[in-house]
Amino acid sequence: QASGGVVPGWPQVNGLVKALVSDGAGGWFVGGSFTRVGGLPRNNLAHIRSDHSVDSWSPNANGTVYALALGGTAVYAGGEFTIIGGQNRNRLAALNATTGLATSWNPNPNGYVHTIVVDGTTVYAGGGFWLIGGQTRQFIAALDAATGAAGAWNPNADNEVHTLALNGTTVYAGGLFRDIGGQPRLKIAAL
Repeated sequence: QASGGVVPGWPQVNGLVKALVSDGAGGWFVGGSFTRVGGLPRNNLAHIRSDHSVDSWSPNANGTVYALALGGTAVYAGGEFTIIGGQNRNRLAALNATTGLATSWNPNPNGYVHTIVVDGTTVYAGGGFWLIGGQTRQFIAALDAATGAAGAWNPNADNEVHTLALNGTTVYAGGLFRDIGGQPRLKIAAL
C-alpha cells in the first residue's frame, strides 16, 4: 500500500520465503523453505492468486527454492532441490505456470542456483555451480530457454554469484567473486 501498511488477507507461510515473482495477473509465485501456505500443504513453492487465495499449483520441490523468474508460460525455479514438478531436476527447472509440472528443460547444474533472470530466449543463472547446460561455466551462465544448453557467453566468475539483474544488453551480477569477465571486480560487475 502507498502508506506502507500491511495489505490484509495474505495467506501465512510456515517457513522462510526466499523468492517472489509476479504471475502477471495480480498474483504471486512464492518460493523458499516451507511446508504450508494459507494452511494448505505446499512444499517450498506455491501460487497465491490475486484474491489472496492459494492455488492448487504445487510443484512439490524437495528442497529450498532460492530463485524464481517468469518467462512466457514457464516459471523458472532455482535452489537446492533434486525433485520438482514430478521430475528429477537438479537445482534448476522450468515449470508449467498452469499445471506446476516440470517441462523437458533440464540444464542440470552441479551446484545450487541462487538467482535467475529471463530475457526472451535466454535464461541467465547464477549460484554455486561449475557445470551447467552441458558445459563448464563457473558460477554464472546463459542458457537457451528452449533446450537448456549453455551458450557461448562465459564470464567465468571465480566465486559464487548470488544476484543478477538485466538492463538492456547489460547483465549486472553480485556475489562473492573477485574476478569476472576477465577483469578484477570485487563482488559486483556489469557484463
